[in-house]
Parts: sequence; structure tokens; C-alpha cells
Amino acid sequence: MTAVTLESLARRVDAIESQLATGVRRGLLTDSLSPWMSNVQRITEELFPGPFSCNDEFDPEYPDDTYVVISVESTGEMHEVVRRQREWHERIRALSPDLFGKLRLSINPR
Repeated sequence: MTAVTLESLARRVDAIESQLATGVRRGLLTDSLSPWMSNVQRITEELFPGPFSCNDEFDPEYPDDTYVVISVESTGEMHEVVRRQREWHERIRALSPDLFGKLRLSINPR
């Protein structure tokens, strides 16, 4: 386990402040993906009916690593959930190569 130092915490705070200053937390990444978001939402809701949300996120240790988290709920057998997850990735990939690495699917079991 890595020891937490003041220096490492200061780097994380700097990264978060940088992201906030560039608007990542305010939805600018989602806005940049707007040409695809209606199709992303349609595909997501077809495979995972129910609540749907998306939020811009970033990794504080890697401030340039920004992405949109698509959060859904799912019921059913685990193998079926995994099958739908794989199908989601295949269908999103088919929309545009520009989406690679910019969307992350978070599935919350019910």
C-alpha cells in the first residue's frame, strides 16, 4: 500500500483544481459527445431499461484522463448482465471510433 504524503495529496488537489477550471465537472465532455449521446442513451436503455444517468469524470492522478460514466441499474442472472454489457460495448464501438475510451458503463445490480 502506498503511503499518503502531503506531496501526493497536493498533486491530487492540483489535478482536481485543474479539471474544475477546465469545466470537466460541468459537463463539457458530455457536450462534446452530443452528436452521439442520443444514440448512446437509446442503446443503453434498450439493453438496460430503467434509470439512466451520465456524468463527466476524471482520474485525479491522471488529469487528462477524462470520460463520461453511464450509470444504469440491472436485474437478472449475472451471465445475462455480462452478455448485455458486452453487447453495449460492441454497439457503442460501432457508433464511432471517436467514442473509444470516452465512455464507461457502470452497472448497479438490483
